[in-house]
Amino acid sequence: MVNFAVWLDGVILKIDLTDSLYKIYKGDQISLPITYEVNDDWIKVYDRIREANLAILSPYDEITTKAILERINLKPTYVIANRGKTKPSREPYRILIEVTGWDPLQVVTLASSPLDLLSARFFDSRIKVICVKRYQDCSKYSPFLYSENLDDAISSLKRLKIIR
Repeated sequence: MVNFAVWLDGVILKIDLTDSLYKIYKGDQISLPITYEVNDDWIKVYDRIREANLAILSPYDEITTKAILERINLKPTYVIANRGKTKPSREPYRILIEVTGWDPLQVVTLASSPLDLLSARFFDSRIKVICVKRYQDCSKYSPFLYSENLDDAISSLKRLKIIR
């Protein structure tokens, strides 16, 4: 059984937080911008994967994450919000595996930023990261798959028999 970990920013929401998160990682004190606008391909893909175990990884704090998820009507199995350190740290994945008990070999991450991929790699390089082309190019960090959109990503996972 495949377990999906999906980054809220970039994959689901139409927002690129890469530069802001990198500044925070370097020590700057800034607030993350928020949007409630959802990428069109996420809506179709969510219908296709909603039966699977789904964890949302969020760079926002728990209160903000909960508010966003309620507003966009998303009810994942697990929510891993920022508890002080977020991408590119390994913390989101450490918490994900601790909370869910998932085997990293059975985790497929839908990502859209180099920081998403680095966060997974820092924790366990066996996590399959599917990078979707959005605002940033994460192909140089060797994702498991690189796709133009989420529909193509899911189709590729089916062709590879990773999902049904």
